[in-house]
Amino acid sequence: MKALITGATGFLGKNLSGRLLAEGHEVTAVGRNEREGKLLADKGARFLRLDLSSPDLAEAIKDHDFVFHCGALSSPWGAYRDFFESNVVGTRQVIEGCFKYGVKKLIYVSTPSIYFDYRDRLLITEDEQLPKRGVNRYAATKRLAEAEIDRAFEAGLPVVTIRPRALFGPGDTAIFPRLMRANEQRFLPVFGGGRALIDVTYIDNVTEALLCCLRADSSTLGQKYNITNGEPVQLFDLLSRLFERLDTPFHYKSIAYPVGFAAAALMESVAKLPWVKKEPLMTRYTVGILAYSQTLDISRAERELGYRPIVTIDEGIQRFCQWWKEQETIH
Repeated sequence: MKALITGATGFLGKNLSGRLLAEGHEVTAVGRNEREGKLLADKGARFLRLDLSSPDLAEAIKDHDFVFHCGALSSPWGAYRDFFESNVVGTRQVIEGCFKYGVKKLIYVSTPSIYFDYRDRLLITEDEQLPKRGVNRYAATKRLAEAEIDRAFEAGLPVVTIRPRALFGPGDTAIFPRLMRANEQRFLPVFGGGRALIDVTYIDNVTEALLCCLRADSSTLGQKYNITNGEPVQLFDLLSRLFERLDTPFHYKSIAYPVGFAAAALMESVAKLPWVKKEPLMTRYTVGILAYSQTLDISRAERELGYRPIVTIDEGIQRFCQWWKEQETIH
């Protein structure tokens, strides 16, 4: 088959590109990172350097059977316009190209960040009512993008959506490395004794879910699917396992949630000052996800997509730590 992948130079896009190429498919990798794009091209992909909001993105979809829309601006901080251009306008460009060139299926990667509303929530299903407002600009614009996808489905576009939670594994530059930097520089704040129950997802499992979407029958079109490892874990336990495998002391400090939330709000206020060019050390959303339990019900994906996690959290942490130590040796 011929597949186009947006966000192909990002964490998930690279993993998916590698898997499809290894299986002998033709891959057009769309992304902005030229260095990573060259590595994909060396593996056999056709690399296109494009912004998500570029009108050329719709035209790039010509002659492709399937499109995986993995690309997004994913960050706890940034200008609303940047999020809107990448996440909403970019999705519109993808939809336009899919309609124009008659793709067999669009597989869209959304986010469970749209569920978050500063309270404990366990086994959230795909159909639960969403908060009135997105918790941050990323969540708000991804929710708008999902609305674009829903309208496209109603207009006849064959599309399936997944909402994968907290991706980790070799190649991760966001979740684990951010926590590791905080641990190295000072300490990691722990709220409520680190008892928050969370879901994470090993990168290969998300790629497996995307391929399940590809193979699934027409009854799954228009549906949304939560994707996790299916192993809820207490945050403190997860971090303890990570730093133990890294042979690194775990530096943490227990902080009362109201204190942490107020401190993050202050940091955000400072970061909004016109002469401050850095994102805040901590945001209210970051404090929230460290403090509150949030787990997802993946039974619909298991039942309808045939999704099964193929790598456990323990094995995933082991693979990440091995990769991380290899990177340190190289550099």
